[in-house]
Amino acid sequence: MAARRSQSQAPPELSERQRYWLKHLRAAERKGEPLKHYAKRLGLSEHSLYEAKRRLRQRGVLAPAPKGRSASPRFVRVVAPAAERRPAPAPLRVQLASGAVLEWTEAPAGEALRELLGWLR
Repeated sequence: MAARRSQSQAPPELSERQRYWLKHLRAAERKGEPLKHYAKRLGLSEHSLYEAKRRLRQRGVLAPAPKGRSASPRFVRVVAPAAERRPAPAPLRVQLASGAVLEWTEAPAGEALRELLGWLR
């Protein structure tokens, strides 16, 4: 494994273009800013910035990526515990004055609903 070089000085064997991207990578790191936002803010190519980072890691100029997990996960699975899940409410629920509850899985059509409401008066 290649040793990490000092961040204050770019190695002389890097091309001018590599030193350019290294300067930007270090600036984003110092600010703690995600590369995506850094690139957008400065009008840089996000793809080129990430590609330069990958190549500089291969050369041992930058520390290798963390093993076993992504440095910045894009998706996190969220699942509510079973106790918090509630069944979907019925499309039509009527509670009578007596306390009785009538529920339909599908709301009655217009005329049938008017007739039902007439019965409940």
